[in-house]
Amino acid sequence: MASDIRLGQLITPFGPGSIYTDKNGIPNLVCGLDFWHRHWDGQGNWKEDEVAMRKHVIDEPRLSTLLHIPQFRQPPENCRDDQNPGLSGLEVQTHRFPTWYADSLSGKMRRFSLDTRKLASLETGKKAQWRPVRFISVCSHGHIADFAWKAWCGCTCPGEGGLVLNDSGGPDLGSVKVSCSSCKKWKTLAGSMGMERDPDNGRIEKSGLKSAGIGCTGERPWLGQAAQPCQEPPVAVLINQSNIYFGKVLSSIYLPDLSAEQSVSDIQKILRQNESELIAVKMLLGLHHRTPALGMLHEILRPYYPSLPDDDSIMQAMDSLSQGTSMVGGGPVAIIEESESQKFRRAEYNVLRNEVGPGVDDELRVIPSEVPDGMERWFGRVNLVERLRETRVFCGFDRLIREREPLENMPASAMNQLFLNPPAPEFQWLPAIKNYGEGIFVELNEDAVCTWLAENSEWLKHRLDQAFVARMADEANLMPPLQGENRTPQWAARYLLVHTLAHIMINQMVFESGYSSAALKERIFVSSDPEAPMAAFLIYTAAGDSEGSLGGLVRIGRPELFEPIVLRALSRASWCSADPVCSEDLGGTGSRRVNKAACHACVLLPETACETVNSGLDRAMVVGTPEAPRHGFLSELIHQAMTLI
Repeated sequence: MASDIRLGQLITPFGPGSIYTDKNGIPNLVCGLDFWHRHWDGQGNWKEDEVAMRKHVIDEPRLSTLLHIPQFRQPPENCRDDQNPGLSGLEVQTHRFPTWYADSLSGKMRRFSLDTRKLASLETGKKAQWRPVRFISVCSHGHIADFAWKAWCGCTCPGEGGLVLNDSGGPDLGSVKVSCSSCKKWKTLAGSMGMERDPDNGRIEKSGLKSAGIGCTGERPWLGQAAQPCQEPPVAVLINQSNIYFGKVLSSIYLPDLSAEQSVSDIQKILRQNESELIAVKMLLGLHHRTPALGMLHEILRPYYPSLPDDDSIMQAMDSLSQGTSMVGGGPVAIIEESESQKFRRAEYNVLRNEVGPGVDDELRVIPSEVPDGMERWFGRVNLVERLRETRVFCGFDRLIREREPLENMPASAMNQLFLNPPAPEFQWLPAIKNYGEGIFVELNEDAVCTWLAENSEWLKHRLDQAFVARMADEANLMPPLQGENRTPQWAARYLLVHTLAHIMINQMVFESGYSSAALKERIFVSSDPEAPMAAFLIYTAAGDSEGSLGGLVRIGRPELFEPIVLRALSRASWCSADPVCSEDLGGTGSRRVNKAACHACVLLPETACETVNSGLDRAMVVGTPEAPRHGFLSELIHQAMTLI
């Protein structure tokens, strides 16, 4: 039972399929969604509480539309609630994994199960000290299983007894030996963790286990004993390796319907306060049961109105809430075809760049600030996001290789991976959590960006060669243009500029706002569309255990503070302790080879802060290189920054 995991950790990093080590040092596998929202009935049975699940509903229409999922549910909290007994004592179950343990005294191995209550001694009069083994096997299709100890050492003895694991503590796997006390066969683990990838597509072609004739068993222990056929090569890994679990999490900033009349907006606010009933209405409308849905809406609204609004206004409010058609802020419409992720992000951009006052909505408040007099040339807009709501949804995971397109095959991929028995389409759901916080929205001056791109076209073409741009365009989380002809060095330079500047600002805001770099997050808005370009970023913080923050981030957007903070940030970024190596054009750095001048000494951030896992960065786009600083977008501010320091 995952009673020690905090609510937000069940979205990341301890979502379904992940390994969680409890306070006793026992590793467990967090179960799939079939095993959530259950309670112990005291008679040896786990029972699902449907009433409790409905109480945990989260409504986020934009994410529902993007993922084709009708509803989201908050992970259960294992705490007492005297006012809501049905919500008390709910658990997220875990399964013991790995099931193989070794006696640290004798090295003898034994396989335990969930039903094992006492770790008895294998030898009379001698107490065993059982420890979980360090090695397991996984495949890139997401399967995970115990290491095939008997098959690896060649033991064909019946049963699972007789194995001995000796670890002499040497520098390599040759010091770890598994043997059978019955048939005397043995083998070290040397070569077991090896794997080879296809240089073209990155897929795993060979592995040490496959070379030994061991195939993937297709096991999915987070769903119980469910297994499926699999032809992927299994790979031996350590239980604490970071690449055995990549959670796929999508987030959304709540957007009000700015196009709605005040009367319709008031109806929407009331409906959002009744999320569980709102989900039920959506299901009825999805089944084309308009009359009972309208009746339920009347019941929700009746306590708030002496006389009910007309049905047209009610259904107008419901259309926006059910279809995710929040007004995109009245911004220009792109003429180049965009991906669904880019359209999703553009809606946020067009709202955040406009004012959303206190009277418009309670969950988003955007107040325009003033760009400092000396910075209008480079910065077009600075907005203070005094309050925002972020919804984070867990929609699956990868192992060994991070998938390039998280929305691919949704929602079927999530349902098949996270459920043993996937629900019917109208009842599908995914875990989510709501966070509240604050932020600052910064938009660059579009004329200045276009001028910079034109004046430095030759330098950019040389620095961002065709191979590098192609690698950037192959990363779906960078939201590249769909058409190949639009994947140009100008688009790449625009993205690198905005993204790197956001990192530079976050590094400085750590000293100015009181937040740590791990607490801050970014959202990048970039498009090279000729009619609707974007070059902006949102830096924000959001936490699930509070109703906002104390304003330490918002105050940075005030004109008297914004200018000196930008100058100090540029001064720090103008030189890296790893220069000139960091700023050299090495053809691409980072795990995806889509970075240029970026290292841990200058602009890289904790992975929780960067939405692209530190991909798509080049400090030279902002401040130039030591040999040619004039090419940087903000290079003219460097001298001013130096005088300030």
